[in-house]
Amino acid sequence: MSSKKIASGSARAAQSEISPGFRVRSYRIAKEELESGYKATMLSTNPAPRPGDGHVHLWLWSLDPSSTDLEACWQSLSPDESRRADSFRFEKHRKRFVLARGRLRFILADYIGCRAEEVSFGYGAAGKPHSLTQPESWRLDFNLSHSEDSAALAVSSEMELGVDIELIRPIEEDILPQILSAAEQRQFETLPAARQGDILLESWTRKEACLKALGTGLGGSPARFEFDLARSDDDALLRVGESADEAAQWLVRTFLAPGPCRGAVAARAKGWSLLAMPPAERP
Repeated sequence: MSSKKIASGSARAAQSEISPGFRVRSYRIAKEELESGYKATMLSTNPAPRPGDGHVHLWLWSLDPSSTDLEACWQSLSPDESRRADSFRFEKHRKRFVLARGRLRFILADYIGCRAEEVSFGYGAAGKPHSLTQPESWRLDFNLSHSEDSAALAVSSEMELGVDIELIRPIEEDILPQILSAAEQRQFETLPAARQGDILLESWTRKEACLKALGTGLGGSPARFEFDLARSDDDALLRVGESADEAAQWLVRTFLAPGPCRGAVAARAKGWSLLAMPPAERP
C-alpha cells in the first residue's frame, strides 16, 4: 500500500455528551479556558469530590513548555520520574513529560487529600499506571494520555478505564491494516474521501482508549475492537473479539479538545457520562 497521507479536517462534531454543557461548547471557548492556565493545587487540605455514580471526570490541560507551573511540577516528581525526565534528548519533550506527570500528581492529590509528591504509583504487566495512594473510603482509578502540547486525564471511582487524545493531523494510509479490522477496512473504502481522515483518527482514539482500559495499550490488537465507522454515538462498537455480546458490555465516548485534538474515553461498563472538570486554583 502507498504511504499516502489521509488528511484530517476540522473533525466532525463529537456525538458523545460531556456534561455539564461541554457538548455544546465551541472549540474556541474550550481553547480559551485551557489557555487561561491550569493552576495546580500545591497542598490539598480538603479532598476533591469523589466522581459520582455514572460520572467520569475529564481533565484537559496544556503542556506548553513555557508554563509557569513547570517548576512546581518538577518538585512533585519522584526520583524515578526525575530520571525519566532527564533521559529525554530534547528539552520540549522533557518539559511535556514533567507537566503531564506533575499535573497528574496534583490532580490525584486533590482527590486523595495528600501532597502531590506523596502520590505513589504502581504499574500493571503492560505498564499501565495505577495509584497506590488511595482515598480513605473509595478506590480511585485513572488514565492519562497526551499528544504534543495537550493532555487528557480520566478519573473514575471503582471502574477501570482508558483515555486517548491525539492531535488532529494527517495519518499515513499504510497504517490502516494495523488499526482497522478487515470489515472496517472494507467500510472505510466506501466512505467519502473528505471524511476519511477524521474517521480514521477517531477510530484510532477509540481503539487505543479500549486497549488502555484493558491495560494492554497498543501491545494489544486494535482490530479486536470493531466499530461502525460511520457512527460516533455510543452504539458504534459492534464487536469485541468477534463477540457482539462482549461489545454490549462496553461504552466508548468521544470528545473534541483544544490542540486541536480528538479524544475518547472507554470502559467495560455502561451508563456513565463524561463530566468536564474546571481548572483548579492555587491556594
